[in-house]
Amino acid sequence: MPVNSDKPKKLPRYSAILIAIIFLAYGLIRLGVGTALLGQELGMIDFVAFQQPLKEVGDFLSKMSHATLIPVSVAGYLSFIALMGATLSVGAIGSLQNKPFGIRFIGIFLVMYALLFITFQTINPKIIHLAVCLILFVLLISLKKDPKTVNSKTVF
Repeated sequence: MPVNSDKPKKLPRYSAILIAIIFLAYGLIRLGVGTALLGQELGMIDFVAFQQPLKEVGDFLSKMSHATLIPVSVAGYLSFIALMGATLSVGAIGSLQNKPFGIRFIGIFLVMYALLFITFQTINPKIIHLAVCLILFVLLISLKKDPKTVNSKTVF
């Protein structure tokens, strides 16, 4: 019985695709939530469901104002969150297309994420999100370096 030698080649490729799809979903969520809350903050939309999250963001920014390296408004914070989502989404799309900018944009997203923790000089449960993203990023890089994953295309 012949051994299907195609399976080992496809697993790394499918794994890289799955990671990129996870990054795309996470990026689109950050982009959507950040944009929606920013629209509410700027008075462009008015949904009761957004009032509590906006209050929580405002309370957090007020509470952390004494320790914040760079003071930021609620609108500025939400803009940054939306920009992070856009950056990650572009990176994920680039990774799905095996474009060199894909990995770079995902890396920029991780730096932006880390900068939030540095700016607010705090560690909170969201650090787990950053850690998981970092692990997936390292795994994605290792999969992209595997010629079986990307058909020997350069992805960096």
